[in-house]
Amino acid sequence: MSDEFKRLFKQIAKTESGGEQNLEEIEIRLAYLGKGAALSYDDLEIIADPQYWPFSKYWMWPVRSQIEKKLESTAGWFKNLPDDEAKIIRGLDRIFKNIALVSIILRFACPEHYAIYSRPVLEILRIERGKNDVEEYLKYVREMQFLRDSFGVDKTADVDKIVWAIFHLTGNHATELKKILAKRLPENLTAEELIIYLSHDPLKIARVYLKMNDRMTAGFWAAKAFEKFLDDECRNSGIYVTEFLNRISSMIKELCDHTRHWKKRENQKLLYDVKKIRNTIIHDVFPISYSDVEGFVSNIEMLKKIAIFKGY
Repeated sequence: MSDEFKRLFKQIAKTESGGEQNLEEIEIRLAYLGKGAALSYDDLEIIADPQYWPFSKYWMWPVRSQIEKKLESTAGWFKNLPDDEAKIIRGLDRIFKNIALVSIILRFACPEHYAIYSRPVLEILRIERGKNDVEEYLKYVREMQFLRDSFGVDKTADVDKIVWAIFHLTGNHATELKKILAKRLPENLTAEELIIYLSHDPLKIARVYLKMNDRMTAGFWAAKAFEKFLDDECRNSGIYVTEFLNRISSMIKELCDHTRHWKKRENQKLLYDVKKIRNTIIHDVFPISYSDVEGFVSNIEMLKKIAIFKGY
């Protein structure tokens, strides 16, 4: 987070909670987990220390005797995150039996990739409920990471504060935050619009970034638009895909198997071609060009037309 963000959020935290907060110190003290160490109960007490933030006002750890032995199994879990994250988050959830507590641990152990689970932020972003808490948190984190890159901040952990502040703060702090974000956003796009379009029309934002010659950000927004297209098309066709980790492939297969217009060979080819470009962008397989992203956006627009006219 830039110095201006840090300064502003220290002021906001003091105003909202009535005291100073020092979350960065917790991150520093837990950084050793990234080297392969197991989470300890002492680490939990560091996180809950009131000198850093008002943890006990909202949460409570299980008592030491309930989980201390189980924490020994977490050795190595934090070393290569986000690799195997679903497995690790499930493991932590089995120990703590509370996804909010799991998210707090991840937020401090790996702030670049994770944020604290927040029901108000979940509702603002209009994230659909998952089939279980782990899936829902992973969906939440994906949206947080997406906004992290769009806002140009370093840590996913900072995004939930930004989203909450944009929609709940008023007065000078809110005005200053929006001014800081405006410097990082293209054209006259506001932070509120960026968040709204994330669930409403991500392809529109992709076009804005493409116009600004920011092909990588445009590509990520177009990838989000493709995922939204598949979700909407499956829902409109009465198809419900519960799988999370291979959701894109599963949705395409279901559409091709069970809808007349997506059974057509040329339409199937277009779906899989778009998926291939999406994977290249999301997984950074190899560098993409402006024309690649421009074609990606055009192909998604073509998919939407096919859906409207059902292949006719």
